[in-house]
Amino acid sequence: MLREAFEYLTTPCPPLARRYGYLAEALALGARYRRQRRAWAPHVDACRRFVLEATERVPQGGRALVAGSGLLIEVPLPALAERFEDVLLIDMVHTHAVRRQAKRHSNVRLLTLDLTGALAPLDTALSNGTPLPCPSPPDLPGERFNFAISCNLLSQLPLLPLDAIDRKAPGTPQAERERFAQALARSHLSWLTRVAEQAALFTDTESLWLEHGALQEREDSTWGLDLPPPDRSWDWDIAPAPEEDRRRSLRHRVGAWFNPPAPDGLSPCGRHRSPP
Repeated sequence: MLREAFEYLTTPCPPLARRYGYLAEALALGARYRRQRRAWAPHVDACRRFVLEATERVPQGGRALVAGSGLLIEVPLPALAERFEDVLLIDMVHTHAVRRQAKRHSNVRLLTLDLTGALAPLDTALSNGTPLPCPSPPDLPGERFNFAISCNLLSQLPLLPLDAIDRKAPGTPQAERERFAQALARSHLSWLTRVAEQAALFTDTESLWLEHGALQEREDSTWGLDLPPPDRSWDWDIAPAPEEDRRRSLRHRVGAWFNPPAPDGLSPCGRHRSPP
């Protein structure tokens, strides 16, 4: 607890990200990983293998982007730094440990950024009582990246914004919440396939609650996206009992795609896109 408290007080973080819980979430994830390192090991190994396999599909050199770099638990940063001329790590929070790792490589840069483009507009909407915004992922300077990968981000993007909606606008209709969550996921997938010559993605696709090995509850994690079967898949025992529940264990099913599909012709908010 003392370690997390110190990190919370000293980690650089935009005020809005701190207020919406992104820093607390990052530190809690790090603490959980330290407790469950052994249980997480197969998942971490599978993620790193997938990232390395994905990079082998693009020529060496050029620019690489890691969206949702997080704590770098699942990211083989030394291998990426060796393969690409420039590696950009994007997330809402970069902890001290992540900053130390990045400094070991002269070609690795950190960018603190809301990839949804929706957090500031959402904060304004919740303060003013106006409709939930349509996400608009930011453009990144420079040429398209040669390679981009989204790391366990797709399923997570709507969670903290939805928590804020629950706190600040509890009367928001469920259908409106669902449209907003789906728009965040769709816009991220569209942005990812647009920002790089070659994109890859891994994300949890289902949450499974198990008791003594028997399935008790199953929940989809992809917010209604129509995704094809993944190229690779594995299980992630993210919270073995009693980590989150005294009797039940939480397992995530993870899917990984070498060429994730772009969404259909609808905009993230459900409107048809204008032709280019």
